[in-house]
Amino acid sequence: MSSAPAWGQDAGNDDTAVEQSSGGLDEIVVTARKREENAQDTPIAITAMSGEMIEDRQILNVAQVASFAPNVNIQPVGNISGSSASLTAFIRGVGQTDFNITVDPGVGIYVDGVYVSRSVGGLLDLADIGSVQILRGPQGTLFGKNTIGGAIIVNSREPSNDFELKLEAATGRFNRADIKGIINIPISDTLAVRAVASYETRDGYQLRLVDGDRQGDKDSFSGRVAIKWEPSNVFTATLAGDVNIRREGTAASTLIENRDSPDLLQIVTLPDGRTVAFPSSNFGYNKLGGGAGQCGAPGELAPLDNPNCVSARFVTGDIDTTFAGGPNQSDFDLWGVNLTMEYDLGNVTLKSISAYRDQKSTIEFDFDATPHEVLGLTNNIDVWQASQELQLVGSVLDDRLKFTLGAFYLKEKGEDIEPLRFGFANFFSGGRIDNDSYAAFAQATFEVTDRLSITPGIRYTDETKRFDPSAQVITRDFTAGVLPGFDDGVFVQFARCITGQAAPQLLPNGFPDPTCVPSATNPGGNHLLPAVEVSVKAKEWTPAISANYSFSDDILGYISYSRGFKNGGFTQRIFPGELETPSFRPEFVDSYEVGLKTELFDRRLRMNLAVFQSDYTDIQIVVNEGIAPRVRNGGQGRIRGFEIEGQAAPTDWLRIDYGVGYLDAGYRSVDPAAFPVNLDSQFAFVPEWTGTVAANATVLDNENGTLVLRGDWYHQSGSFKDAINSPQLFQPAYSVFGANASYTLPGDQITITAGVTNLTDERYIQGGYVDLDVGGVALATFSRPREWFLRIGYEF
Repeated sequence: MSSAPAWGQDAGNDDTAVEQSSGGLDEIVVTARKREENAQDTPIAITAMSGEMIEDRQILNVAQVASFAPNVNIQPVGNISGSSASLTAFIRGVGQTDFNITVDPGVGIYVDGVYVSRSVGGLLDLADIGSVQILRGPQGTLFGKNTIGGAIIVNSREPSNDFELKLEAATGRFNRADIKGIINIPISDTLAVRAVASYETRDGYQLRLVDGDRQGDKDSFSGRVAIKWEPSNVFTATLAGDVNIRREGTAASTLIENRDSPDLLQIVTLPDGRTVAFPSSNFGYNKLGGGAGQCGAPGELAPLDNPNCVSARFVTGDIDTTFAGGPNQSDFDLWGVNLTMEYDLGNVTLKSISAYRDQKSTIEFDFDATPHEVLGLTNNIDVWQASQELQLVGSVLDDRLKFTLGAFYLKEKGEDIEPLRFGFANFFSGGRIDNDSYAAFAQATFEVTDRLSITPGIRYTDETKRFDPSAQVITRDFTAGVLPGFDDGVFVQFARCITGQAAPQLLPNGFPDPTCVPSATNPGGNHLLPAVEVSVKAKEWTPAISANYSFSDDILGYISYSRGFKNGGFTQRIFPGELETPSFRPEFVDSYEVGLKTELFDRRLRMNLAVFQSDYTDIQIVVNEGIAPRVRNGGQGRIRGFEIEGQAAPTDWLRIDYGVGYLDAGYRSVDPAAFPVNLDSQFAFVPEWTGTVAANATVLDNENGTLVLRGDWYHQSGSFKDAINSPQLFQPAYSVFGANASYTLPGDQITITAGVTNLTDERYIQGGYVDLDVGGVALATFSRPREWFLRIGYEF
């Protein structure tokens, strides 16, 4: 999708530029293949948006760009996270629902060429953006970190040689108060500085009935300073630093269902043959914890009329209210610095991208959504990453052979020490990570004739991921002294008899042997996993090849094959104890695509089509095993689909962007460890149909000013929000509308914009968590309601 209306700028300043034309549609210049090209001449399925388009459509964060791209689904939540800074991203049915630091995202996000390694922190505010590009399918032969599902490329506006000053303020529903300032200062002919600061705040849209506080609010400051130095016409260096500070409440979460249990333990034999005892959180609280003596005896359900008991009485029936009574906190601190240097050697350009990013998060999540402490967790995430990428881009043979060579290294270390407060026990989850990723990649385009080009590519990846779960211990067992022979509690004894043992030491009835002693890797006797660091390694070659043919100056056809890879890892959510740290294998995608890019009717209509098939192997999905959601390899799947997107300019004053996507995704085989997923299960976050239409109409453009009316529509068919297809997390088909009007006063310095988002007040599920048997809850996060806004901007 191109920018509309026209936006003229130096094509070398951002990764997406729009060159003005005298009539019809504008030409879009992208650098998806690391060089400037007309998007219509690039044999890749791309959705490109300019910075002006992002501002016109009131796109405030990276998740909202999905509403303008077919077969792209991005939600500003992470299942069971409570974080207001995380996202869940899927492109063409490939992504990841887990936000934990031991699991890599399935869609790569790049900010100014720097890979963002974690889902928490991926919900980027878009304050001074030059462009956003969405590339579909595996992109490993051109990008630093392998991207199995696709890539989202965000590029900030760079410093320029012109003085620029922009100020903006906005208000709206929920006491919205936003302010943004941008300044660009050319210090000399060779040095320029650009700075942006943005502060956004608004009240939460979900009321906490216990304390009157609100969840789902916004309180975020972001800033960026960039210095660009061009001492000659062959060398450029850009040093940039950015920061994002959030002090927000927990993401809105609605209790849909609560289920009590009359029994403490459920003895279950899992598909892999293990026998485990799953505790009931509600039983633990009602019979052993704060409700003991008030909420019935074992074998009985708690009374619904007693507010001191956990029961269905706390289901409000209103998605904008909650009885959650735990801490209401989602703090996030991020800072980063990156240095980009380019040296023009003639036919070859050498580029270096050096970066460091550090983020800390404290996330509280009361996911029993009651006033009682039954299911509560705190994520304390502290992660840093350092990366170095080298690119050599050039051409030989009179520009008939264009090539890109690259090398990449990523170092990542951090921890998530996660205290959990459950009705049956208090314990720590999480652990520490230490990851190294090396890669080399190459891609070349050879012009066989003036119309036919062939582009092969190859990537080699060498990754090591390490995980230390030593922090995972039980700190309080509420069953202590309740069952005869288990003075320290049945779950502590389970840990002694299972964690790190050569084989489980269990009695015939499935309970732990009261006489067993801890193993050497369970020094305190209360560890949930052996207190030793574990690691997985992967070395993979992933190729790609495409061919494109220009049938005419306005019609390009292409065919491509690419292989994507995402490394395996470890599950950090464990309860009760286990023999060894569970891991999961890498996943792979083989993608085949045929596409056509066209411009018709004297450049009044642009229509791009793509048909594809993706063979998906060892799919990494999240399933519940007791109270613990964990990543499993689900089996093999196949995804088929198509996309049609483009623009139309029936008149000089009207621009229309449109897109439609179709996905047919399903399993071809299922691993038994992925139970209860089966061959009939639907993929999570993969709707069959997506569609979008946006229109810009310039109804006034004269000495009295400029008035532009804008409207957009996005549609998504029904989909599940988890891999096990919980009926509580099925979102039926829905549509979202937005509209705004902008009036620019004579002189082109002051612009006033008023509009409405989610015009029809559609409340759709963005994510959630269901575990009725053990956790006793079904939760969902719903979208923000209808909101009005008024914005005024000044540009010098």
